Amino acid sequence: MEENMNAPYQNPAIGAALALFALALPAAAEDAPEFTVASNVGVVSDYVSRGLQLNWGNPALQGGVDVMHRSGWYVAAWGSQVTDNFYAGGALELDLYAGHRGSIGDALTYDAGLAAYFYPGANYRKAAPVGAYPDKRYDTTEAVFGITWRWLNLKYSHCLTDYYGYDDRTVPLSVWNSGVFGGVDAGKGTRGSGYLEANANFNLGDAYTLGLHAGHQSVANSSKLSYSDYKLGMTKAFADGWTASLAVTATQGAELYRNFLSVAGNGKTANVDGVHWLLGVNKAF
Repeated sequence: MEENMNAPYQNPAIGAALALFALALPAAAEDAPEFTVASNVGVVSDYVSRGLQLNWGNPALQGGVDVMHRSGWYVAAWGSQVTDNFYAGGALELDLYAGHRGSIGDALTYDAGLAAYFYPGANYRKAAPVGAYPDKRYDTTEAVFGITWRWLNLKYSHCLTDYYGYDDRTVPLSVWNSGVFGGVDAGKGTRGSGYLEANANFNLGDAYTLGLHAGHQSVANSSKLSYSDYKLGMTKAFADGWTASLAVTATQGAELYRNFLSVAGNGKTANVDGVHWLLGVNKAF
């Protein structure tokens, strides 16, 4: 669930595909290079995706590379540090993207493709208490479609797998947290979950960009796992590809992630939901 804090209109999530979306329309001129390669590396004060705090308030090193063909086809990879407090046995998120971007008339562009999120080494069976959870990975694949009109982007991501490994064994309906019972229905998985988001991006002049985001995560066959998230951010561009960003995120209806107990068995808790302030610095190449 990538979220590039240096592009504040983006969200969980997901993000290299949207980062590609923000670059430009597909190169149509005959003199355009056949392939374009772009990369970036940055540091954020915390990794928040779809409103959830995935590195528990700790800084995260992030980076990615995008390869684009002038026909509109692209592939991309993006990575970030994550915490094993949230992903049992994991320390890295690796996202892979592939798709096609094109135009519809003069005013609209679209982006359609696949996004796959991997967490090397992470597995529910490593969660504390060890032996209480099944052998299942967090890895997730989504089909993604987005459309952009000027400053407004709408995007929908549809889970082709269980939502980050959620099923009735990994997140049973008996989960209790912050006075709320919830989880996945008995005998069910979460394939078919979806994330709908709207992103607005405003150029304020002097290299400042204001970003607004609202999203809703619907988790299939579940109770109290669906929630909404919001984001307000500002980005300042500098010379030589440097950008700095400041953003605030918030969630609504995500109480099951409040006072979240670490799956690493160290007794630590964190408010994975709620309000989070984020700083980021990024260098594009």
